[in-house]
Amino acid sequence: MRNLITWQLSAVIVLVLLIGGVALAPGAAAQSDNTPRLMVMIEALNVRNGPGTSYPVVGLLVEGDEVRLVGRHSVSGWWQVKLPDSRTGWVSGVPTYVQVHGDIASLPETGETTISIAPLADPPQTQPGLTGTIVFQTVSGGPIYAVNADGSNLRYLTTGIDPTLSPDGQWVAFTRWETNQNGALGNLWVINVDGSSERVIMDNVLQPKSPVWSPDGTQIAINMQHGGWIEPRENICSTSKPPKEAYDITSSPIKGGGRLFCYTLPADPYWGLRVVDVTTGAFEDLPRDDHSFSPAWDPANDWRIVYDGDLSLINLDLNLGTTWPLTGDVGDHSPAFSPDGSKIAVSYRQHDHWEIHVLNADGSGRVRLTETPWRVIGDQRLKGEEPRLWNNAAPAWSPDGSHLAFLTDRTGRWEIWVMNADGSNQGALFPAGTLDGLTLQYDGMDERALSWR
Repeated sequence: MRNLITWQLSAVIVLVLLIGGVALAPGAAAQSDNTPRLMVMIEALNVRNGPGTSYPVVGLLVEGDEVRLVGRHSVSGWWQVKLPDSRTGWVSGVPTYVQVHGDIASLPETGETTISIAPLADPPQTQPGLTGTIVFQTVSGGPIYAVNADGSNLRYLTTGIDPTLSPDGQWVAFTRWETNQNGALGNLWVINVDGSSERVIMDNVLQPKSPVWSPDGTQIAINMQHGGWIEPRENICSTSKPPKEAYDITSSPIKGGGRLFCYTLPADPYWGLRVVDVTTGAFEDLPRDDHSFSPAWDPANDWRIVYDGDLSLINLDLNLGTTWPLTGDVGDHSPAFSPDGSKIAVSYRQHDHWEIHVLNADGSGRVRLTETPWRVIGDQRLKGEEPRLWNNAAPAWSPDGSHLAFLTDRTGRWEIWVMNADGSNQGALFPAGTLDGLTLQYDGMDERALSWR
C-alpha cells in the first residue's frame, strides 16, 4: 500500500458480505468447558453450506463471534460450526480468519473426504472473428502493449499504469509514478495507439491511477492519493479505548481513576477522484468516499460515474455532486461498463480468490460468470502439492459488448482469456505463441489491466 504496487485500501478490508444473507448475532456466548469452539478474527466471515467457496452462503459471522465446532474437513481445512439459531454451516479455517480452541481431536471428519480436482488440459482454442484493439499492461507500472483482437500486430507502446483506450480507439491514457522524498508523485499521460505522440496531460499528482475517458473523449477521470496519512502515526495517547486497528498499545493508571492508552495507528492514505480536461489539463476534484478507486464513466449517461468506494460500488452524479450506493457489496471491485451502458462487469473478491460478476447498470440482476473449482496445476502436480483455487479478474468488454476479455491464472500463469458476455465459451483470447516472452501479473489491487476498443 505504500509503494508502486500496494496502493489499494481494499486489501485492508478482506471482507465478503452477502446481499440477503443471514447476519448472526455478534458475541455469541463462549464455552466454559473444553468443548471445541471457533472465534472469528476478521470483520466478517461467510458461513456456507459445504466446505468450500463454491457452496452457497447461508449466513454471516462477524468479528468476535464465538461458535461451537461440530466437525472438520481436513482435506480443505474448513470447519463445521453450530450457529446460534441451531443450524450448522461451514467456515474457512485460514488462521488469520479464525482462532480455534478446545479439544478438536474428538471432532468427527464430515463432508466429502476428497476434493474434486479438474483435469489438467490444454486451454480451449481461441474464438474466431473478434475485432478491435486491446491494450494491456504486463504488471502495474511495467510495459504496456497493444495488439489486435485476432492476435496480430503486437506492439510495445510505453511503460505505465492502467492503460485505457479512448472511445474512438485512437489514444491510450495511462499514469506513471516517480518516487521521491514527497512520496510517489505521478503524471497522467496519453499516447497514440500506434506508439507515437506521447504527452503529459497533468503532472505532479500523488499516486494517480485508473484513468477512464468520458463518453465524448474530452475528459479523463482518475483516482489519486488525497489526504489521510501515508506513514504510521505513533505515540497517540487518549483515555478512550484504542481503535481496533491500533497496535503497540500500552496503558497506565491516571491519578483520580481511569487509564491512559498510548498506541500506534497504521498508515491510512485517502484516495480521491479528479476529472481532467484532455486539451487544457484543467481539473476538478469530485465528491467521493475516503477511499475511492477505479472510476468507470457511464457511456449512456455522461453525468454518471461509478467507482469502488469504502464499502461498495458508489454512484456519482457529476451534475448534482451527489453520491449514493449502487450495490452494497464490498466484494465488488474495478467496475467496467458495457459499451451501451446497460451492464457493469466487476472483479469480485470471492472470499479468498477473484471471480467475475456482471450486473445491470442499476445494480440489480447480478450473475457470476466464472466458477473456480479446486484444481492441481503445473508444478503443483509434479510436486504433489495441495490443489488451489484459480482466479479470474480484470474484465474488459469487446467493442460490441458481445464478449469479455479477462485475466486468469487457471493454467498456472496469468493469461488473457475471453468469454461470451453470458460467461459461456471461455478460452484463450489469442492464438498460441502470440504473447510468448511476456509475463503477466495481477496483484488484486484494482488494476485496470486490459482495455478493448
